[in-house]
Amino acid sequence: MSLRNRIYFSPFGYLVHLVLVVLAALGKRCMVYGYRNSDGKYLPKCRISSKALILDKKKLKIGDNVWINHYARIDTTSGVEIGEGCQIGYGACILSHSSHNAIRLLGTHYMEIPIMDRAGYIFKPVKIGEYTFVGGGSCIMPGVTVGKGCVIGVNSVVTHDIPDYSIAMGNPARVTGSTLDTDRKILAENPELMEMYYDKEII
Repeated sequence: MSLRNRIYFSPFGYLVHLVLVVLAALGKRCMVYGYRNSDGKYLPKCRISSKALILDKKKLKIGDNVWINHYARIDTTSGVEIGEGCQIGYGACILSHSSHNAIRLLGTHYMEIPIMDRAGYIFKPVKIGEYTFVGGGSCIMPGVTVGKGCVIGVNSVVTHDIPDYSIAMGNPARVTGSTLDTDRKILAENPELMEMYYDKEII
């Protein structure tokens, strides 16, 4: 373990977290170690960029050991859940609402109608399963569930649910393979990794 991590996971770790929070508030681009979840639980292994945009943290539920990279945008309007160990890449976007139908249906009357009453307005939560990687520049659309152990390719647009252990890419994203195939090959070559593997039951 590096000196930085030894310090961070020592009793001084929360102090390090507070210093990074202050730097983030001052506009510095940095990875803020540690995150207090919407239920009040402190997650010491989370790392979230000071430049990631989270619209309403009260509607974001994440597990520990989550990484959210610089300039990721998370729209939590309808709720977003990100499982333990997920990584959200540079500039990725997670959306839980959209007005793309409402603006056409309501035309010039769009702004006159309260948001919750706008015909065609979409409010749907998003869930991303544990230990899934969302590549940089990708977009997860409202209402989508991405399974656990998935890899979403760079710049993909995910418009429908993705099963567990899938590799998916493209616009719209399509399943092109399985992370289990990749993992089995690596584990066969490095059996000592099996002790640390996140989902021993499936392998």
